Amino acid sequence: MGESPQARETLFALREAIARIEGKPDHVARTAASTAASLHPKSGNGALEGDRKDLFDGLMNQMLAPGNLIEMRGRRLQQAGAVMGFGLALALMSAEKNRGARQRLLFIADPHVVREAGLAYAPGLLDFGLSSATLVHAMPRRIEDALWLVEAALASRAFSAILLEVHGNPKKFGLTESRRLSLKARATGGRLILLRQAGEEEASSALLRLSVEPAPAAARTLADGSLLGGSIGSPVFRITLEKSRIPGSTELTLEWNSDDRRLRLFEQFASSSLGSSHSVALFPKASDRPHRPAPLGSLLAFAPRLDRAS
Repeated sequence: MGESPQARETLFALREAIARIEGKPDHVARTAASTAASLHPKSGNGALEGDRKDLFDGLMNQMLAPGNLIEMRGRRLQQAGAVMGFGLALALMSAEKNRGARQRLLFIADPHVVREAGLAYAPGLLDFGLSSATLVHAMPRRIEDALWLVEAALASRAFSAILLEVHGNPKKFGLTESRRLSLKARATGGRLILLRQAGEEEASSALLRLSVEPAPAAARTLADGSLLGGSIGSPVFRITLEKSRIPGSTELTLEWNSDDRRLRLFEQFASSSLGSSHSVALFPKASDRPHRPAPLGSLLAFAPRLDRAS
């Protein structure tokens, strides 16, 4: 059920009041503009494209700002590759802002996720736009050791971005630990990206929390601008803003360009016939199948054979 205009007015009024208390007049202006746009929507696709562009620009500004803790969450462990890929994309964009200075990345993997989803694959990282020489990989056995390593890496100021992978919602990494890491990142000006694999939403001191899942990619583009049928293009991510100060829409579909090392709005997604990352049938439907499923027979118990051959 959608929100009523009165509820939206109340929500925007609360956001504006919080922004004024925090002393952020620019956010107040954006909130007021968003309120006017939501209460008096414009017609046509141009207004929608403008909203998506504004949301994308605001999201990039928040994600690339130094001294912040950003959380990316995958609902299932099968989405670990997409969550890690989006985190690496953001880390690479952060490294580009530090050209000529520190460009090394630290990836702290979770042992359980590695057992289920595998280690980072070096040739795949190279195709993604990441040189293996710039990536430092660690895999502590305990969450306490991983948290200590994050604080030490932030204090060293030797990395342009630090990625911490966590499986689920461990008891020893709660709001207190999250708050400590957030304060450490702010004090050192570091970029800390938390990759929560197969985890639930919980209280966090992260400035921004995103739900990340894979989306259907477009075909590869040829030199003449046409698409190569049957091919798979650049990685595409569908993200949902779960915690953010950005008003407006909460969902975007982004494509990673490994050559330019940039995330961009995925324009072809709107015209794609797939529509969902799980909408492709694994097997074609049989043309002679009856319109109703066949009834199941009775269940029989199978006993082991006793007349074994010697």
